[in-house]
Amino acid sequence: MTRPATAAALDEDYHVHSVFSDGASTLAENVQAAAERGLRTLCLVDHVRSGTCWVADFVRAVRPLRARDGIRILTGVEAKILDRAGRLDLPGDLDGIDLVLIADHQFPGDGGPVDPQVMRAALAAGEVSPHDVIGCLVTATANAVRTAAAQSAARQAVPQAAAPRAVPQLAAPAAAPAQSTARPLIAHLFSVLPKMGLDESQVPDWMLGRLADQARLAGALLEVNEKWGCPSARTVQAFSGVGVAVVASTDSHDCANVGRYARVRQILADAADAGGASRAGAGPGAGSAGPGSARAWTPP
Repeated sequence: MTRPATAAALDEDYHVHSVFSDGASTLAENVQAAAERGLRTLCLVDHVRSGTCWVADFVRAVRPLRARDGIRILTGVEAKILDRAGRLDLPGDLDGIDLVLIADHQFPGDGGPVDPQVMRAALAAGEVSPHDVIGCLVTATANAVRTAAAQSAARQAVPQAAAPRAVPQLAAPAAAPAQSTARPLIAHLFSVLPKMGLDESQVPDWMLGRLADQARLAGALLEVNEKWGCPSARTVQAFSGVGVAVVASTDSHDCANVGRYARVRQILADAADAGGASRAGAGPGAGSAGPGSARAWTPP
């Protein structure tokens, strides 16, 4: 039976932290837990900043774990979006990294990251509007996806090519950059909204569609995150509907939680139900595979 377009595989976990950053478990403990739970793909991820100097050590530590039979081990780094232009708090040396996880840990304002509680207060005081805040977040995320893909492609080029400038506003998606090993993954999309007193349902359809298009052109993945319970089924539908591959992640910081899904399972079920209802309403043939169908992704 063919898996619905919105269905991520639940025998995979694309976001697991270790003691290299703020996790409680070692890399080996995370891999052991994944193997015991029958996972076939595990991405070992840790938080980085522009000044992080241990990425090479992290890659070397993961290398022997990749030899384990029956499970594909990937490496990832998680970096926060800094501003509307899409700058990422990311070190320059990413050799050996498979995925760059793009995260909205704080609000990416015009002048840099802003604490969500500060934004909540500004919204409550009427100093900014929900539409403008959401628009800035979506623009920043789209630009960050574009930036991550372009920088990754530039690292593969000989000689290196300069990454294109990020646009200050949400423009039409740029041409797709070349694929490379460090593929962008959008992590816990819109998790910052509730921290500011906003809700994902307030994101307009056109903004969601534009962001999904940019993710597709950049070759980005979209995770459904167990820890934060996001993004919503509506967002999953919007991304998978244009061909963005959707993956499951726990965002585990303890090996006890690796590969254990409840919120992700429900979001994916709701997205599949919504997709089925949409296809039924569209008439015969509407659900056939085509250019907009979600693609499965085979990791390197």
